[in-house]
Amino acid sequence: MKGSGKARRCLLVGQPNCGKSTLFNRLTCGRQHIGNWHGKTIECAEGVCRIGSHKMEIVDLPGTYSLSPYSDEEREAVQEILCRGHDVAVQVADCRHLERSLFFTMRLLEKCPRLVVALNKCDSARRCGMDIDERRLSEKFGVPFILVSAKTGEGVARLLSACSPKAGGKPGRKAAFPKNLVERRRFVKEAIEASVSGRRQESAMGRLDLLLLNPWAGIPMFIAAMWLVFQATFSLSAPATELIDAAFSIAGAEAAALLANAGAPEWAASLVENGVVAGIGSVLVFAPAIFVLFFLLYAMEDTGYLARIAVLLDGLMGKAGLSGKAAMPLILGFGCNVPAIMATRILDSTEDRLAAMAAAPFMSCAARLPVFTVFAGAFFASQQGAVLLFLYLFGAASGLLTAFAFRGLFLHGGKAELAIELPDYQVPSWGAVAFQAWLQTGEFAKRAGTIILACSVLVWFLASMPQGAEYGSKESYAGMLGNAISPVFAPLGFGNWQSSVSLMFGLVAKEVVVGAMASAYGGGEGELSSIVSSHFTPLSAISFMVFVLLYVPCIATIVALKKESGSALFAAGAAVYYVLFAWVAAFIIYNAGLALGF
Repeated sequence: MKGSGKARRCLLVGQPNCGKSTLFNRLTCGRQHIGNWHGKTIECAEGVCRIGSHKMEIVDLPGTYSLSPYSDEEREAVQEILCRGHDVAVQVADCRHLERSLFFTMRLLEKCPRLVVALNKCDSARRCGMDIDERRLSEKFGVPFILVSAKTGEGVARLLSACSPKAGGKPGRKAAFPKNLVERRRFVKEAIEASVSGRRQESAMGRLDLLLLNPWAGIPMFIAAMWLVFQATFSLSAPATELIDAAFSIAGAEAAALLANAGAPEWAASLVENGVVAGIGSVLVFAPAIFVLFFLLYAMEDTGYLARIAVLLDGLMGKAGLSGKAAMPLILGFGCNVPAIMATRILDSTEDRLAAMAAAPFMSCAARLPVFTVFAGAFFASQQGAVLLFLYLFGAASGLLTAFAFRGLFLHGGKAELAIELPDYQVPSWGAVAFQAWLQTGEFAKRAGTIILACSVLVWFLASMPQGAEYGSKESYAGMLGNAISPVFAPLGFGNWQSSVSLMFGLVAKEVVVGAMASAYGGGEGELSSIVSSHFTPLSAISFMVFVLLYVPCIATIVALKKESGSALFAAGAAVYYVLFAWVAAFIIYNAGLALGF
């Protein structure tokens, strides 16, 4: 664009949970996941915004309390500030906690050639009874201070104007700040007294911590809250799920009939109906459930509640040799195991990181939900929420057991003590919550149109060939392959070839399990529920779900393990361990159930 010139580089710097990612999304119309807890941003995110005819590159840095880093993500932020070039740095400061933010401001002014301070969450500060004079702070520190609310957009235009080339590029008054720590504290205290009137009133909701952080009350309440989430996931999504299932059933039949009337060969009609439509439809019917689940989890996160789970579970995590801080990445694993493994960067010790990485794939990600929905709906329709809660807790317990064994056998460092700042309670930003849930659902649907479609077509091909073989019979390629590996699963209660083939394809992605099984049986999701009820028993269904819960989540997870650990041996060993662990767990559950008469 004429007159735009070279893009200016702007760093968003700040302490954890100050609202950097929210401001980043506001400035760039980005899709960075925001969260009301410490350490959410684990790597730099980049986007672009325009100020008139000028283009500015925005870099959202991981949160850091100082320029002396302790963890990997803090080192990433400090390296970006000190070693890489930038035109302007914006310190995002939570204006409800000015004292600690202003100490960081002085350190930043020593290193950043040009600094602008965004006093974020000014709307929340007003509700707490605070009145902040940004002009006096600007005079005291020699750099622009601007009241903004990244949540509502208040002050963002003024912030961009202060960052523009027309605002000038003079450095802050470095020499004006005292060097002695005691004098710096006095300087900050005087600056706050001169610029802030009123005082921050504690929110009544803060008293909830006395209840929610008490293990005897908090843990049962957390379990109850998760049960409500899972129960609501099924009940709220049921109407849309039934509608989508009916639409795909009609579409498959109509497409097959249209091809037959057009004189297309029988195999083409079968490909469209049993391969393409049945494969994609059997996965997309779960999109409403995925949306509801993520919406509820993001809403819980945005209130500040999930951050308190780290403190609540610190004692339990300690028994597994982990800091309560490890609860953050593990909770992320309920959405997707890959970012959960990446989020272990917030842990301070290598031992904690490796143990948490080994445990994270046991957290039941959203991709497993379609499998659980089919089997729980077929055998435990009135108790779907309870079954799902059992699976999630069983996965979490398996992860903690793995972390405990891993630290005992291979790692010998002590457990890092938990040091975490609890965010304020807040009303969720419903628009942002819905947007993030929509993005996750979109990613799920995108996989249905790419990798799941390809796997469904491949399963159809294997189930249809060689020519002359009946679809899905033992004489088909899929039947031959399934029969070759099905003896491995026979002691677990599901020795049919369709299950074996679907589990094999599930190594690519867990969403593929349902699509592959639908293609192998030649039915859609609605038909699949009735089909599995005739090929499984309630006990073998539980065994199958446990195996799906515990074995290798997907190839992407193993790649993430290799990348984050820096060891291909660690990733390969973990993959073998997950399969063996899943087999043993399912074997014990199935055979114990038989012995008890189930």
